[in-house]
Amino acid sequence: MSRIPPIGPDDLDARQWSIYDALVNGRRATQTRAFPIVDESGALTGPCNAWLLNPAIGSAFEQLGAAVRFEISLSARSREIIILSVAQHRDSPYELYAHRLAGPAAGLSQQEVDALCDGADPGFTDERERAVHETARILLRTGGLDDDAYERAVTALGADGLFEVTVIVGWYQHIATQLAVFDVRPPVQP
Repeated sequence: MSRIPPIGPDDLDARQWSIYDALVNGRRATQTRAFPIVDESGALTGPCNAWLLNPAIGSAFEQLGAAVRFEISLSARSREIIILSVAQHRDSPYELYAHRLAGPAAGLSQQEVDALCDGADPGFTDERERAVHETARILLRTGGLDDDAYERAVTALGADGLFEVTVIVGWYQHIATQLAVFDVRPPVQP
């Protein structure tokens, strides 16, 4: 399932436990989860298991992940548009699995999720969602924005919204890299 064996709750030191506890029992636990973050033995799944390898960095990652989920002005739909765009661009099996489930939970239709996963235009009618999608795709393709794309993004999203788009694109690019390096795969689906 992964190049890193699962680290079970009984094997955690105090610093690792702090990360585990924040992920499993913190703010994320107050919301319905679209996909599991622990396996049947209680070990963290997805990218989070690797965070336990370096608790100082893992703790910072947990805090950034929580900020991206709970402390942004962009809607949950917009966040999932960006994440699915990154997952498709990076061909990240775990991200595609997890966010095919999280997308509908955030309000995306199955057709929108499928289009994003295929790299197609979902046909968003909301100006902010169109801007989020366009900006994310340009960033993924080129790594930056020319003056026209920058102006379109700032006009639709504001500088703060554009900043959030860049953070989410970068964060999920990092996650996709980590998942690829450690060969983290989604659970086998029945």
